[in-house]
Amino acid sequence: SWLIKWTGKDYKNYAWIVFIPIVIFFITAISNGANLTDGIDGLATGTSAIIGSCLAILAWVSGNIIFANYLDIMYIPNVGELTIYISAFVGATLGFLWYNTYPAQIFMGDTGSLAIGGIIAVFAILIRKELLIPIMCGIFIAENLSVIMQVSYFKMTKKKYGEGKRLFLMAPLHHHYQKKGYAEPKIVQRFMIVCIILAVTTILTLKLR
Repeated sequence: SWLIKWTGKDYKNYAWIVFIPIVIFFITAISNGANLTDGIDGLATGTSAIIGSCLAILAWVSGNIIFANYLDIMYIPNVGELTIYISAFVGATLGFLWYNTYPAQIFMGDTGSLAIGGIIAVFAILIRKELLIPIMCGIFIAENLSVIMQVSYFKMTKKKYGEGKRLFLMAPLHHHYQKKGYAEPKIVQRFMIVCIILAVTTILTLKLR
């Protein structure tokens, strides 16, 4: 609210001026992050299933007045119904993951990964947990940042020294570990472990505030 208080006592009427760009940013960032994560078998699908499970818990407690009051979070009437949708999303990703694990038999492509990222971002916004996206979707954000850092550093060093240098062996981040000799299944497993830790941390923030 402090961003728009300069507009006067009716500043709340202009909250959409700040909210809409934030929504656009989150949807774009997470969609792109999911797309970048979909570079090795099972990575985007597995992490999306974990994030979806986290969102299901957040939606359920937000729509339950008893838990919402206990956790001192915003109670949103009927939002618990969205748990059904996100549970279907998790089920779909797990079903897809069965055939997408290494060596993959099927691939989702850009259409699938961008849609998955969009669903996650929009769902988080619908249940008013958009500020938890940076923690919950940490893997997607790390993949995004690795590309941004790689490209920026390469361009900067090329302009300065005439030859571009790299921060990572290859971007996005999972390809860096591939270049270091890690097997695909090991990279996916470790990224998923990190994703589980981030999901648990996200849920813990409901009480640890």
